[in-house]
Amino acid sequence: MTLAATQQQFRDYLRYERRFSAHTISNYMRDLEQFDQFCTHQYDELSPSALTHHHIRSWVVALLDEGLVTVSVRRKLSSLSHFMKWMRKNDRLDHNPMLKVHLPKIPARLPKSLPESAIRQLWNSLEMRGEEASGDLRDKAMLALLYGSGLRRSELIALRWTDVDMDRGVIRVLGKGNKYRQVPLHQKAVSLLNMLKEYYIFEKEWVGFEHVILTDKGQPCYPKFVYNRVTEMLSTVTTADKKSPHILRHSMATHLMDHGAELNAVKELLGHSSLAATQIYTHNSITRLKDVYQQAHPSSHPLK
Repeated sequence: MTLAATQQQFRDYLRYERRFSAHTISNYMRDLEQFDQFCTHQYDELSPSALTHHHIRSWVVALLDEGLVTVSVRRKLSSLSHFMKWMRKNDRLDHNPMLKVHLPKIPARLPKSLPESAIRQLWNSLEMRGEEASGDLRDKAMLALLYGSGLRRSELIALRWTDVDMDRGVIRVLGKGNKYRQVPLHQKAVSLLNMLKEYYIFEKEWVGFEHVILTDKGQPCYPKFVYNRVTEMLSTVTTADKKSPHILRHSMATHLMDHGAELNAVKELLGHSSLAATQIYTHNSITRLKDVYQQAHPSSHPLK
């Protein structure tokens, strides 16, 4: 089977009509290519019109047998589902085989976060280093934006100085689905960003830069750069296996909930499209409520 004839048109649909990011489109096309290769290898001359849910289910089984985690399999099926809907809408298929395909269940998993003490320790260690070492100001700004404002890695990379309103203390963030949201900045973060901009201009003598976070060579940063910098910073305060930039976002949301923040407010700060995505951060709040219960509820104390 080959989908090559329609892939470019589908790519254009994702880019111009759905306005998906280049990263998302790349993932979609890679998933479709993998499915195409699987069908070609397993079923030879299978045409798209002859495709059934049995073929898709066999692909799912093959992916799971290869050791792919459930979340990744579901993402690949999501890519295929979008493609099938597009094919059906454009009369390239007379049926949608995805309608009879059930997504594999995701095992319950709570987001991991760092304790507040680890965040304080990390910030204090950066403060003690001052601004003498190259990149210290930038690293502080990364921490302030990933943890202080709860940005995703992609949002941090895309952030430009035109998105930063120093006077109002807010930033305009381009999130998933190309949707903008406004996120407040702590006063310390505003001061830090002001110093970072001056550092770029007067110390590094970089001109014409647009992005807030730059590499040591003055170029826009990229995913691996952010991951490496954050991992290195977190390694100084935690031995946890998970040290990705996203754990700072998880930590920010969890700490807000622990301190009694309203669920809807946290949802808006994170840029979630539904409350269901935000509710996973209430798990640590339950621990805090149990502590309060044990301390305050009359039945928790033996009668004298």
